[in-house]
Amino acid sequence: MFKIINLKRLKKDLNNYNKINIKIFKEIINNNHKKIIIIFGPCSLSNIKDFFFYIKKIKKMNFNLNFIIRVYYEKPRSNIGWKGFVYDPYLDNSYCIIDGIYMIRKLLIDLIKKKLFLATECLNFYFLNFFIDCISWVCIGARTMNSQLHREFCSNIKNIIGIKNDVSSDLKLLNDFKISLINKHCFLSFNNFKIIFSKGNKNYQFVLRGGNKPNYNFTNIKNINSSIVVDCSHSNSFKIPINQIFVFENVYNQFKYYKNKINGLMFETYEKFGCQSIINKFKFVSVTDSCLNFSLLNLILNKINAN
Repeated sequence: MFKIINLKRLKKDLNNYNKINIKIFKEIINNNHKKIIIIFGPCSLSNIKDFFFYIKKIKKMNFNLNFIIRVYYEKPRSNIGWKGFVYDPYLDNSYCIIDGIYMIRKLLIDLIKKKLFLATECLNFYFLNFFIDCISWVCIGARTMNSQLHREFCSNIKNIIGIKNDVSSDLKLLNDFKISLINKHCFLSFNNFKIIFSKGNKNYQFVLRGGNKPNYNFTNIKNINSSIVVDCSHSNSFKIPINQIFVFENVYNQFKYYKNKINGLMFETYEKFGCQSIINKFKFVSVTDSCLNFSLLNLILNKINAN
């Protein structure tokens, strides 16, 4: 994991803390307790100083909720564009990838020290090797969920895996990933030439993010027999950030009043509302997908906490 460049290792107490975090979330997922996991944060990491300001405000909130912070250092692309902080941390096409790895590693350790639970999306599993010990929840995106390499890799790690439906919103493909994930594999290691024999990973959630149309409706959800996270953004909100509130209202009522497998909600939120271009002129505004602002997130979390 640390052979390519010398990175600061996670101390034993913090490593054990992260393992305990994962165990707590596994208990909620596998036993389907009537508890809900809230996953939120900016669409993608773009400015560490601004992100820390956002985290300080999160830490001041007094909620008795199980929440995970999104630290998405890669940005999936259907064609071209900025691929995320780990590729281009200075947002200037300099592609200082080594700097990006160091900065993200330090950021994750600092967040673990603040007793936060962390989530990311695995696009390039080579990068994830540098950060996996700090991460509780790993999402496989809509564009990579059909990848056999990602299925093999995830079958060999201890983290919770969130499997997004693909961009067509065909929910049958979620089951294909699940079957591959929970079973054993033999494959070549991604960072050396060792043969890996994985044992399978039974800790997963289906992430419904919409596709050709929203897919958080009760008709879809009642037929799924695995733990579900509903992504209130992306195609479920038609990529209009204020619509995340309407998705939340619908899904949270399903969680409270119907017998189903909903265990989580995901939001794209940041300090300020909306988005901006990659030129990044404004502080605390997403440079990728539009986000809800902190005030609206606070309202949502207050409502969940009150019930």
